Amino acid sequence: MNREEIKVKLLEYIKEKLEADDITETSKLEFYDEFSSIFVVELILFIEENFDVEVSYEDYSLDKYSDVSSIVDLVIRNERKD
Repeated sequence: MNREEIKVKLLEYIKEKLEADDITETSKLEFYDEFSSIFVVELILFIEENFDVEVSYEDYSLDKYSDVSSIVDLVIRNERKD
């Protein structure tokens, strides 16, 4: 998947989970009421299942999920190299 495809899929998921249609690639997710550590755990599971990615333990902190652009970078950085 390319960056744009990853972004579109993540935005769709995040908008639904955070119950907010106004989220963009650069929106600060921590300002949304539904943003929590549970949301991040669910997001990590979504990423691993939908992008064939194994998120490294170093990427388990909330600050890595501040906005969609950062999450896209995380997905690309953790792509499996077959």
